[in-house]
Amino acid sequence: MTNDPEQLVEQFFNHSLEASDRDTFTFKQNREVIERLTNLALSEELTVAQEATRAIFASLVERLADSFEPDAARLYNRVFAQIIQICRSDSRAAALDRELTGFGLLTEEQIVVLAAVLRRVSRFASAPDGSLKRVIVLSRVTLGADVAITSVILERVKQEFPAAGIVLVGGRKTTELFGGDQRLQFKELDYQRGGVLIERLLAWIDLLESVRELTDELGDGEYLVIDPDSRLTQLGLLPVTKTGDRGEGTGDRVQGSEFRVSSSELNSGESPNYLFFPSREYGSTTTKSLAQLASDWLDEIFGESGTIHPRVTLKHEDVEIARRLAKKLRDSGSRRIITINFGVGENPLKRVGAEFEISLINHLAQDGVSIVLDKGASVEETALVDKIVAEATSIELDRRVRSIEVNEGTLIEHLDATHLEADILVWNGRIGMLAALIGESDLYIGYDSAGQHIAAALGVPCIDVFAGSSGPRMLDRWKPTGQAGIQQVPVDTLCGSANARDVVERVLTVLLADSSETRIEDI
Repeated sequence: MTNDPEQLVEQFFNHSLEASDRDTFTFKQNREVIERLTNLALSEELTVAQEATRAIFASLVERLADSFEPDAARLYNRVFAQIIQICRSDSRAAALDRELTGFGLLTEEQIVVLAAVLRRVSRFASAPDGSLKRVIVLSRVTLGADVAITSVILERVKQEFPAAGIVLVGGRKTTELFGGDQRLQFKELDYQRGGVLIERLLAWIDLLESVRELTDELGDGEYLVIDPDSRLTQLGLLPVTKTGDRGEGTGDRVQGSEFRVSSSELNSGESPNYLFFPSREYGSTTTKSLAQLASDWLDEIFGESGTIHPRVTLKHEDVEIARRLAKKLRDSGSRRIITINFGVGENPLKRVGAEFEISLINHLAQDGVSIVLDKGASVEETALVDKIVAEATSIELDRRVRSIEVNEGTLIEHLDATHLEADILVWNGRIGMLAALIGESDLYIGYDSAGQHIAAALGVPCIDVFAGSSGPRMLDRWKPTGQAGIQQVPVDTLCGSANARDVVERVLTVLLADSSETRIEDI
């Protein structure tokens, strides 16, 4: 039998397709596959552990999650509960086992039952005015999801609890997107997306410590944790509070690791201090985006309030610097500023390819557009941008394309310059500054990542080149949502390489319609 992680994942899905009942028969057929895959991810040989971890999250978990089907969500709960149960016996996961035991979660089945309980949606029992002192909102970990989903939750929480303190628990980059909001506080917690399985699971221990610190002097009814289907809790499988009757409490709260869940509490279906947004199964029969579904879910929880759109609130200094840079570009004769990001979040299927990227940049640069091109975060992305810029600046048709690279160290130099004469401004730095530059642009173009959600939240029209989609439901769920024009350009990369020329023509067709003052159609 194979020890190749990707082949094991394919075996899993092949068994699932053959089965008639995904929640029982399929899972039994696949238990050995999941056990072998998990043991590979727990290997002390780093390369083996990394490959198996990548297969678990990128090939297995994402495929189940991206279907946005209730059956797939339940299957995920079964699969990952088994993974957790195997991992807790590893000596490196002693803290994981201790905390699960403290919550009264001794078996795999109890983890599954608790997950099902937390997914029940019911009306929140409003606390007396002023009694709720703090709302803790967990990050989704990825920035695009934090803009599309978490920001909607934050906006509703601000309306619902005007006197409560609001804390966003997540990575450092979240402060760059929401740090301009005076209502928000931040608790930094690093989830290692590139870490091996055991490291990712142990992020939950850090989360528990953060939540306990933030609620140390608060009693039941004085705090609320909202989980937007976060990877910090492995999509709601790892609890952060005890369960009981929502808003009424179920006895004394025990500090430290002694949070316990009794059998009766598991069956009560309510939680006084915790709300979970079941993003992968909620509204499964609709074509709404995740942002729209989050708004609908909040209406169901708190009562109807009207649609809430995603929002980012950038730091004032970032906005001012971006405004000055954009003004210099416009003063140098630019007709339009288009920000572009070719990042794919370590998923190569989301990428159309270098031919498309180089051709698009060349067309725009030769057409007199000023391009703000993000250099990306990874070594691969920065190398790609260097190649794109080198290609674009080597071609001379009517004129030679000019480029400059701007980073944190050279910002002041370029701001103090009389002119900023560049067809391509390559930004090499923080996401907060990139977001501010997007906000000053006339249009944003990018693959399915964080940028298009930021653009939509800032009211900037965007073209979302959506490659690698598993189907129409994924396109619906992840379409950017905002009050500006949004156009998705779906590209099939699952059945082989895409036709770069065709994709460029489709993008340019949208650009032409937009430049002739035809509103980009919301779809």
